[in-house]
Amino acid sequence: MKKILNGRYEIIEEIGSGGMAYVYKAKCNVLNRFVGVKVLKEEFVNDQDFVDKFKQESMSAARLNHKNIVNVYDTGIDEGVYYIVMELVEGISLNELIKQEEKLSIEQSIDIVIQICEALSHAHGNGLIHRDIKPHNILIDKNNQVKVADFGIARAVTNKTMTNNDNTMGSVNYFSPEQARGGYIDEKSDIYSLGIVFYEMLTGQLPFKGESPISVALKHVNEFVPAPSVVNNNIPPYIDEVVSKCTNKKQSLRYDSVDQIIFDLRKIKGNRDIYTGWNDRSEDKEKSEALSRFLSESSYSNSKDTEHRRESKSKDRIKKKKKENLVEDASKDENSKESPAGFNLIKTMKNDGMTEKMKYSVLAVIAALAVTIILSIGAMNFIRGYLTVPEVEVPDLIGVDKETAQNTIEDLGLKFVVKDTMHSDEFEEGIVMNQNMRVGEKLKEGFPIEVIISLGERLVSVPDIVHKYSNEAMVLLNENGLISGEVTYEFSDTVPWGLVIRQSPSADSTIRAGEEVDYVLSKGQEVEYVMMPNVVGRSLSEAETLLQSRGFQLGEVTYRPSEEIQEDLVSYQSHPASTEVEQGTTISLVISTGPEEQEEPGEPDENGQGDNGTPGTGYAQLIINLPDEEGQLSIFVERILEDQRQVVYQETHYKEDDPLVINLEGFGVQKFEIFINSDFYGIEEINFGD
Repeated sequence: MKKILNGRYEIIEEIGSGGMAYVYKAKCNVLNRFVGVKVLKEEFVNDQDFVDKFKQESMSAARLNHKNIVNVYDTGIDEGVYYIVMELVEGISLNELIKQEEKLSIEQSIDIVIQICEALSHAHGNGLIHRDIKPHNILIDKNNQVKVADFGIARAVTNKTMTNNDNTMGSVNYFSPEQARGGYIDEKSDIYSLGIVFYEMLTGQLPFKGESPISVALKHVNEFVPAPSVVNNNIPPYIDEVVSKCTNKKQSLRYDSVDQIIFDLRKIKGNRDIYTGWNDRSEDKEKSEALSRFLSESSYSNSKDTEHRRESKSKDRIKKKKKENLVEDASKDENSKESPAGFNLIKTMKNDGMTEKMKYSVLAVIAALAVTIILSIGAMNFIRGYLTVPEVEVPDLIGVDKETAQNTIEDLGLKFVVKDTMHSDEFEEGIVMNQNMRVGEKLKEGFPIEVIISLGERLVSVPDIVHKYSNEAMVLLNENGLISGEVTYEFSDTVPWGLVIRQSPSADSTIRAGEEVDYVLSKGQEVEYVMMPNVVGRSLSEAETLLQSRGFQLGEVTYRPSEEIQEDLVSYQSHPASTEVEQGTTISLVISTGPEEQEEPGEPDENGQGDNGTPGTGYAQLIINLPDEEGQLSIFVERILEDQRQVVYQETHYKEDDPLVINLEGFGVQKFEIFINSDFYGIEEINFGD
């Protein structure tokens, strides 16, 4: 790092760093004052588009002048080092204060928010949105005055790819929903971020937490900010309402301006009786004293510098007083009624009786002296008039084309200097977009006026994002200086779920940098569900015709004996009737071959066996308790055998039929599975030998 920038700013020490720059304390050797110098990190210096945007936004921020805004004095470049010169604030950041105190008192929080609002009101009134309001960018000086930093700088980093680092994580914690989803940003985006800062001051914590910037951003989009009183029950509902209105997800439902927030908070602050659970005043006093002690010991303070400024001011006052005394003495001499000194001398000489020759000699000397004085005064006036340069007022050149601006400046006797050129979405090519001297300021003829000329809109080529996943599309657009626009969803038979089907504008189109690209994401193939018909008891041809008419396909057909269904009719279907099944599903059927032929068993013995050793046939009842549900209940019962499953019951009932009794025939011990509306309901074991 260079020790002196542009031969003017002498670097003293590093006092901080952020995601995009290092901050140094420096001394301006021209104006003999201490300043803060922010130097861009190398990864940003190599991005020319970012540098152009950075310089443009820095110049815009330099036009702000408010007691609650860190003033920007100058910007420049020295051997590849890009820097901003700004007011040096002797104090700490709000982020550090919150960490020290864990949470701030309600009164202190209100005072800080009001001062932030006053800074934002001035900026918004000048058409500048901060875009990155967070405690890290809010400073508090030794007099507890709030100073908002980095106005306009956030716009320069808007198009940089989001990465999982401390700086991005810090910013995304305060992102408005529209910032998180790449939507339209306006003054109400600053109001949302301010609401999050207010919440953090009151509670000592953030409303949303996540493992990555993306997860936190999604919470800002999809979740509501909880009331601060949920965390700190000392907070009254009036404060909850202010935070809630600031952080509403819909921009139209937030405060219309920060001036309205100031009005509400001053009204609350002026009527302390409405508070419930207001923090103890003694605690506020202790915190205030602790902050004052910290600030007095801060590395930013410089007692020698303060003493030097005080001494300089004292010397200036002495010089001014001497000048006033000289003017006063001269005025007295001019208004004096006494005769000139020469004539007093003649009078004295007469009284002393000097000769006539001596008198003439003295008169000659006096005359020569008088002529010399008159000639000297005339010469001085001539020289002063010759050397004095007329002053002219600086005109407003912004929005004027280069040729007209140059002619205007040169006609006034000033010097026209093009300091830089850069792309602009606001100004056409060849138009003056900024000037270094303020309109109306008086300058001597010949003074240089530096301007920045617009190169017009920066045009970029739209990348091809078709058949890319949504996150890939966002990265490609950001890398090309574009943002995601409207995202819609459609079914597709050819494009898998989650991939981009089409985009607008199309790939390879040329559009302005920063514009939106809309795209459509696939929801995959559209699935339709159809009510399954009951084909049990129908012939195979009837069942096939009915299934195909509903959009199903006939699958495997097998033949098994059935005691309940007569031969050549459907005894089982793979999907129960009266249930919704995806259209196109293959349905398997079982066709009855009639009752299975068996030898006539004899009377069962005491062990339930027939006279030939086969199980004895018996009858039993299956009792099903129906659920208390409205509408039809599809009852489906299957017998579980060793090598097959057999449908023994399939009917529709209502809850009024409870309990449902089914008569069954069988032998030995058998199991039956029960399904109600396609849901497994249980297994019943029945002993037909009892």
